[in-house]
Amino acid sequence: MDTSCLVKMAVVLEPVGCPWVIVQEQLQQLVTTTSFNFEFDAINNSYLKIQHCNKALNDPSTAVIIKEISFFGIADPRFILSGTYYPDYPEHYVNKITPLPGQGYLGWNGVYKLEFSVPVFSWIHRELNMGWMYQ
Repeated sequence: MDTSCLVKMAVVLEPVGCPWVIVQEQLQQLVTTTSFNFEFDAINNSYLKIQHCNKALNDPSTAVIIKEISFFGIADPRFILSGTYYPDYPEHYVNKITPLPGQGYLGWNGVYKLEFSVPVFSWIHRELNMGWMYQ
């Protein structure tokens, strides 16, 4: 059975330097801390996708920091930690560890993905380990 649910989500990103990001298909250069707000119908499972892109391999001065993720105005740092970062390391980089779960600092080009199920409030209940839940 498919479960459809309205999702109201926001993500706040802080730039280090002036990085380029794609947030849910929106390309933007970050110059200040920016909030992205979304409202959409989700079916069964959905995700938030943040891509840090266009960073030169020899540029140590740009990164993206995920400051907050909220659903219906409910924010918790554990939402950020529930996602996984898939960095695109340069070929010559020795310590290629991928994927990186629980990361909110996107220092390389790559994709951060937070998968969640609907209804979102049930997912939040499980993620925050709020105890028993009737299913």
